[in-house]
Amino acid sequence: MRDLSHHPDVLRRSHDLAEEIGVTPTIAKALLHLSSGRPTPMRDLAGALRCDNSYVTSVVDGLEEQGMAKRTPHPTDRRIKVVELTDQGALVAARVRAGFDLPPPSFAALSEAEAEALLGLLKKLSS
Repeated sequence: MRDLSHHPDVLRRSHDLAEEIGVTPTIAKALLHLSSGRPTPMRDLAGALRCDNSYVTSVVDGLEEQGMAKRTPHPTDRRIKVVELTDQGALVAARVRAGFDLPPPSFAALSEAEAEALLGLLKKLSS
């Protein structure tokens, strides 16, 4: 699995996608965990990105500087800050998702039936 998920072509493509969109790879990953309709506590974003709370502050700073997210106090606990995507952020997030949803180039070696079987197995594992 590691050879597949950490293949240099896969990692390079994710970095190229982030560069094409004009964000860092970490910001691209953050966009995958945020939405415009559901504010996400910053500590939850830190957990999703597997990073320190102080680091996620700089990630959210970058999102805000580019107009892709807004940070507000939690509606019932003002000690907690939440983040949600702006309309612009939602558009960029959709581009990131579309790019990350593309299969790695090595999948071209699979027949259509093999690709469908693999997709079924991956769905089974992720549910």
